[in-house]
Amino acid sequence: MLRLSTIDVAIIVTYLVVMLTVGVLSTKRAARGIDSYFLGGRKLPWWMLGISGMVSNLDLTGTMVITSFLFLAGMKGFLVELRGGVALSLAFLIVFMGKWLRRSKVMTNAEWMEFRFGSGRAGRAARLTMALASIVLATSMIAYFTVGVGKFLSMFLPFSPNICALMLILVASIYTITAGLYGVTFTDLLQAGVVIFAAGYISILAFTMVDIGTIANIPPGWQSIIPPWHMDMPPGYEMYEMLQLCVLFWIAKAVLEGLGGPAGVYMPQRFYAAKSDRECGLLSLLWTVLLTLRWPMMIGIAALGLTISGSITEPEMALPAVIEHYVPAGIRALVIVALIAGAMSTFDSTVNSGASYMVKDLFQGFIKPTASSRELIRLSYLASALIVIVGMTIGFTLPSINAIWSWITMGLFAGLAIPMFLRWYWWRFNGWGFTAGIAAGVLVSIFQRLFLPSWPIYYSFGIIVLASLTALLIATFLTSPTEKSTLTNFYRHTRPFGAWGMIRNGVGPGLLKGIKSENRRDFSNLFLAIPWQICLFLTPMYLVVHDFLPGIICLILLALLSVVLYFRWYRVLPRSSED
Repeated sequence: MLRLSTIDVAIIVTYLVVMLTVGVLSTKRAARGIDSYFLGGRKLPWWMLGISGMVSNLDLTGTMVITSFLFLAGMKGFLVELRGGVALSLAFLIVFMGKWLRRSKVMTNAEWMEFRFGSGRAGRAARLTMALASIVLATSMIAYFTVGVGKFLSMFLPFSPNICALMLILVASIYTITAGLYGVTFTDLLQAGVVIFAAGYISILAFTMVDIGTIANIPPGWQSIIPPWHMDMPPGYEMYEMLQLCVLFWIAKAVLEGLGGPAGVYMPQRFYAAKSDRECGLLSLLWTVLLTLRWPMMIGIAALGLTISGSITEPEMALPAVIEHYVPAGIRALVIVALIAGAMSTFDSTVNSGASYMVKDLFQGFIKPTASSRELIRLSYLASALIVIVGMTIGFTLPSINAIWSWITMGLFAGLAIPMFLRWYWWRFNGWGFTAGIAAGVLVSIFQRLFLPSWPIYYSFGIIVLASLTALLIATFLTSPTEKSTLTNFYRHTRPFGAWGMIRNGVGPGLLKGIKSENRRDFSNLFLAIPWQICLFLTPMYLVVHDFLPGIICLILLALLSVVLYFRWYRVLPRSSED
């Protein structure tokens, strides 16, 4: 265990006190109503939502997982995180998915189901199923958070991982439960500052202290991003040995998630809270650009870890080991605070959005539709606490970060992928099909996690997706289509592309012409935004490890794609900042 200096302890304690103070001061604004508690009254500016989204993605546990793969596999670790950590879905959110979500004017992904499938039995079944699946996902994310933050803090504090996790969760829960999205967003702004500092410091430290070409014990092919067919991996990582095959499934998952919209509990919330289509695009852009800071920091930690690899007992401990060996007192506290900030931001966003499904969709949607604002706010406190307790309890039983993260990204998300995709693009897909697809996918993924946890992803992902697809097709064709009036209302407001048949022809020639023009532009821009985002993340990674030729190539491509997107995407954004 690394002993912290007095100044380190003082900085960390001061940070936690400030977070509590800001959160508690936001309580009054959050308590104005359920819309304020979960969406900030839809009055938060786009730049606050973008910064909040970035910090929520930069979680401590994910940083430890990704760094472990970069430490083991070098640049190929970037490909491993196509399964979730790269957040490739942001490119889709920038171009069209963000505005599609906002146009529904709902509060949660579950409430959205009635907008798409109607308020009849099929629509309500879809809403209930989505709410339950989202609650499972939220509690799984809290479990994942518990494992990572406990492991990390136990390196610096004289307590067990479980006690360390419990202490931080207690602090984060206080301001999350009392202050809602207002508290989440305002604390995220403060946390963003220390995160940006830490990312910059570690990146510069690695750039000035490490030249990958001079490290004697660097693994073969560490600098190459091209995956081999087979790669030797240490115990606990054997499922990734067939790397090329795994990458194909990760790419498929990333594309499905991007086209289907984020199933994650907190990402859609930022877009439901946005004021306009324009602000959806701007907050997505800011979110993506700021998230770039994560990648040079993580490859820097991995490179620094190679120089002390003899003292790193397991890949997931590369991050705390580098902080112990390379970061001096005072600065060390700021780096630790930045990582804690990312962890707390992921935690508070997950809890706040997860509770919205319990309150808005389960309680108000099915139990007591006439509940008063005061009742709903009080229930929000209880729902948040319940998600924390259940998730934390599960987390205490898990052996490693990668075990839970692999299942969340490639097991649980596999069960959601096909129904989430088809809801946008196929008019015949109905609420019963969505219900059956989600239920089958989630149940099979849970079964696989409990009884077949060692299955490689190319088995588990394929079987889970096949089970979900089979169930949804059977249920869809055995039941009636969604009412035409509901489909027409959805199509007129959302304006998606895809197989909309007679629904498209019923909206009028003037509107249809505008929809087709918008769809063609958005679809073509997607093929620019995806490579743009990849180049945005890879460029600083290559430069940090002194691999200048691919770094310069990525930089040139990034500049060219940025110019084209400026004219094809930014210049055509709606000028109004309000509806």
